[in-house]
Amino acid sequence: MAEDKMEYTWTVRPCKEQDLEAARGICEETSTITLSNEKDRQFLLLTFCDAYVRYAPDSFVAADAADRPVGYVFCAADTRRFFRLFRKNVLPEIAKLGVRYGLWGYGVCISQSLCALIAPAHLHIDLTASARRKGVGTQLIRTLKAHLAQKGISRIVLTVSRKNVSAIRFYEKNGFRTILTPFGVCVMRADTEMKNE
Repeated sequence: MAEDKMEYTWTVRPCKEQDLEAARGICEETSTITLSNEKDRQFLLLTFCDAYVRYAPDSFVAADAADRPVGYVFCAADTRRFFRLFRKNVLPEIAKLGVRYGLWGYGVCISQSLCALIAPAHLHIDLTASARRKGVGTQLIRTLKAHLAQKGISRIVLTVSRKNVSAIRFYEKNGFRTILTPFGVCVMRADTEMKNE
């Protein structure tokens, strides 16, 4: 048993710009989007990885013993501000991929801006296969909640496909509850467990 624990040692630390390539690998590995071509891949990475590494400083990675990320929880503590930066700086890059991608990117902005009405912060979490079922995801969520609570942010929101039953169970285990279920998506919210001073 001791050997197993040593093999899966990890630490949770703030995400750094140097983590971008590793985060991109995790994003691709865990994507549920079918990547038919290079433009699909670029859209995925720009929208769900690069934008967060650049503009979401409240993000964390779980890093292995060699300090290589094995998972991340990307978080925009101020969703409205994040998507203003996204529209200004990332959406033009996405639009260069083609009209279809530009519309998808704009759709992401709209859906996340609506989530901002439910909670100020939003997250998105991914783990490599080797890091799953070892408590890594739970530790990332706990670290993020404590960080947000220290900043005075009391609630956080996320979206997940209603078909992704295992992810929904994971989120429920970590304090998230379904608020809305529009268009085959669960919008889930959790308190950050702020302590009254």
